[in-house]
Amino acid sequence: MPAFRDHFISCCGYELHVRTWGSSEKPALVMSHGLARLADDFDHVAPQFSDDYFVLCPSMIGRGLSGWANDPDQEYTLPFYVAQTFEMLEHFKISNCKWIGTSMGGLIGLAVTAEAAGWIEKLVLNDIGPELDPAAVARIKSYVGASPEFETISDVEQIVKLIYAPFGIVDEASWSFISARSVRRLPNGNFMMHYDPEVMRVFAEHIDKFDAWDQFNALACPVMLVSGAKSDLIPPSIVEKMKAQKPKMPVLTVANCGHAPHLNDKEQIKAIKAFLSD
Repeated sequence: MPAFRDHFISCCGYELHVRTWGSSEKPALVMSHGLARLADDFDHVAPQFSDDYFVLCPSMIGRGLSGWANDPDQEYTLPFYVAQTFEMLEHFKISNCKWIGTSMGGLIGLAVTAEAAGWIEKLVLNDIGPELDPAAVARIKSYVGASPEFETISDVEQIVKLIYAPFGIVDEASWSFISARSVRRLPNGNFMMHYDPEVMRVFAEHIDKFDAWDQFNALACPVMLVSGAKSDLIPPSIVEKMKAQKPKMPVLTVANCGHAPHLNDKEQIKAIKAFLSD
């Protein structure tokens, strides 16, 4: 039997895929993925936490095995992701949790704390902050807006290695795993990325207005930042501004890594476990 369970639950009128690890009797820990990613990204790290937590890894609407929006402009947005998150937590009878959010997943966690204090007890922001570097945003727009088709998984792996090189992955097995989970088969036999292309259109049209400093400054729960040493999305200048607002915030800087650390080595996991358990 697998160590995880796949759930398909109704959230805000759509089927949401949620992969869970560990016993539901344990404290809850949500792991929330980045913009163009999905629940499967945490298959390598969720088991590291499942002895102590009930780990929930959702694929947000428009990604992976979750449903696609009927109204993309309203539903591929942070407020709708937050609404789905609350319904997900209520489905599993969870009234509070800890949260690890990579990129967009961190922004969802930040927005959840702003909307309802107390739901998130501790928040780990994985290479994301209340302000984003414009050049990095332009870089992300350049690849997420395209919807290419691929004839083989080998073709997929080439582009995945290029796009996600900043993750800090060094082993071929992990690249093969990510590549296979990043696409879906089309009726013509080719592959394309697993997400609804409308997700990226909405992102591109709205991200330039992003500013979450009010939410970040108002955070009542303890927060930890995991920062890629070579990250262009939240470079050192933004990290320093975050530290100035939250002097007690622990910062784990991951060497030889950009946006965003894949949480794939023992030191990253050890530091996050220590923060969550303190």
